[in-house]
Amino acid sequence: MKGLITRQFLFDFLDGKTTSIQRKLIEEWIKEASNEEMFYSCVDEWERRHPQFAPNRQLAQHAFEQLLEGEEVPANARKDISDRPVRSVSPLLKTTSFWMVAAVGLILLSTFVFRESVFYKTYTSPADQTTCFLLKDSSEVQLFANSTLMVPRFGFGREAREVYLQGEAGFKITHQKNHSRFRVIMGDGYLIEVLGTEFTAFSGEEGKRVFLSKGKVKLELPQGKELYMRPGSQFKATVEGAYNITVPKVAPPPMYDPGQTFYFDNTPLTEVVQQIENRFGVQVKIVDKNLLYTSIGGIYKVKEAEELLTLLAALLELEITQKSNCIELRETKHNDL
Repeated sequence: MKGLITRQFLFDFLDGKTTSIQRKLIEEWIKEASNEEMFYSCVDEWERRHPQFAPNRQLAQHAFEQLLEGEEVPANARKDISDRPVRSVSPLLKTTSFWMVAAVGLILLSTFVFRESVFYKTYTSPADQTTCFLLKDSSEVQLFANSTLMVPRFGFGREAREVYLQGEAGFKITHQKNHSRFRVIMGDGYLIEVLGTEFTAFSGEEGKRVFLSKGKVKLELPQGKELYMRPGSQFKATVEGAYNITVPKVAPPPMYDPGQTFYFDNTPLTEVVQQIENRFGVQVKIVDKNLLYTSIGGIYKVKEAEELLTLLAALLELEITQKSNCIELRETKHNDL
């Protein structure tokens, strides 16, 4: 279709000289965003060739000077300062132009409003479930519970492969022959960029987290900052923007380990509770303030939230109370003899 639509073809369309089949062909052609610039360029040129109003500049200037000098402007000059005939526009062209503009406007509006659903496919993992899938570039993704990943519906671009993460996911990225970069956009100005590597990432209301298993990772931070990570290192950022890079004593579990696996490295109990809420969709409340300063380490593989909470209760001597709308954690009271 690209070779069929020429500038002269569009000029004939604007002149109302095309057939219904030709108009239909142009309507289909204009739906492609890459053709909009050429279409509007032809409209602008056609309008300049066929002005709807052709003023007599000399008569208008003379009438204006008379008005400034306080002289009375002749009635014929005020009524009509054009002495050239105005080219009439056929009703067919007016109707066609109106519907063309309306159709283009509707297409642009729909594309803007439904941009995400049109151009992106959204993968979602519900509570208590981990989803594994392959991207079109053969990269592997493990999407943890209560997480979403937006992927381009029609494939990646040549220079960059971009996805949008909300929640937690593991990535095993393939290195492409053209060295295209893989970018994970986490929001709030945080972005992960790799060529081919293996890492896990988390993006949520409580902050950002990245652990690099293999290869090399470049992190883009707010205010234009950049960091590079080495294998075995972990990046953490708070909501306020404070961040650090550490090397955990215990390495996280490998990707595609079935079940709900939790990895803690001197992790505060408050963050442990947040991970439980994110993975299982339950509400957990820390009642005793002393527990806010408690930390835990290790790797725990569980199937349900209650199973992990039971382990935490045994390790930290906690008392668990099930309420109607949440689970409460408090210190175990010891009776003094």
